[in-house]
Amino acid sequence: MTAPLVRALRGEVLPTPPVWFMRQAGRFLPEYRAIRAKATFEDLLYDSDLAAEVTLQPVRRFPKLDGAIIFSDILVILDALGCGVVIPEGGPRLTTTLDQIDPDILLDEKVFDSVQAALRKVRAALPPEKALLGFAGAPWTLLAYGLEGKGSKNWVRAKAYLHQEPVKARKWLDRLADAAARLLNLHIAAGAQGVQLFDTWAGELDREDFTEFALPAAERTLAQVTDAPRLYFPRGILPANLASLSCEGFAVSWQVPMAEARDLFPGKVLQGNLDPTSLLAGEAVAVRKARAIVETMKGRAHVFNLGHGLLPETDPAVLGAVIDAVKG
Repeated sequence: MTAPLVRALRGEVLPTPPVWFMRQAGRFLPEYRAIRAKATFEDLLYDSDLAAEVTLQPVRRFPKLDGAIIFSDILVILDALGCGVVIPEGGPRLTTTLDQIDPDILLDEKVFDSVQAALRKVRAALPPEKALLGFAGAPWTLLAYGLEGKGSKNWVRAKAYLHQEPVKARKWLDRLADAAARLLNLHIAAGAQGVQLFDTWAGELDREDFTEFALPAAERTLAQVTDAPRLYFPRGILPANLASLSCEGFAVSWQVPMAEARDLFPGKVLQGNLDPTSLLAGEAVAVRKARAIVETMKGRAHVFNLGHGLLPETDPAVLGAVIDAVKG
């Protein structure tokens, strides 16, 4: 059988939308915290048994979820390019930034071996009606992290680099685009039935810079991935010039009304887009807002999700109530 989530990602309109959540494998679950009490984040990333286990945890807790997304991190690509990614409790840091590396460096694909092994283990454990998703970071978002060397409130160094070093910036964006495509194709080969390209910092660029730098690089990635449905997630924005992008659909940020996205992109699958903080406001608020999104998307190919990732403070019981409300 074809999993409902895969059917929706291919454009099929279903009686009720399939459901999964960004960051559903993570800190809001007590069972995840129990594992993290004994293992570092890097242990989870590079131990396929641990990665598979935390990927499966939310599907076990919430049987109505329609899919699992593999536990990994968008920065593994930067690790494979020699940036030396470390992830302490305060957030990821790079020992070497991209401007200190030759863009022609070979991609060390051995870094990806553990996530492929985890994907195979999860796919073997999932029932056929549950879909397995893979993901990668989009080129602009990876460039932002790769130049700053850590998280940032405004990405000043990376944004300035686009104009101070436009030739080098484009070379790196192309290099990162090809690396992201390679990773997504490896995820698909290992069992992923759909993939999402996370452009977490797309909304930090003005429209001109997004169109000139980030969008062509995202297109370069997505055009190389053809064996599974593709979602693009430009966090914070959803401009009309995405319509011709080589993907089946868009993950819609909570900042963009679903009705607006529905009208802008009649030919695309749409995913989203409950504000994650709605879950912190309690069951009544979260359920009301979730039902409104489902009603807005009736008659369209829709995957219910959040407009970004689950927050650590989320009450699993509230999330369960939202799933029940969406699934009926």
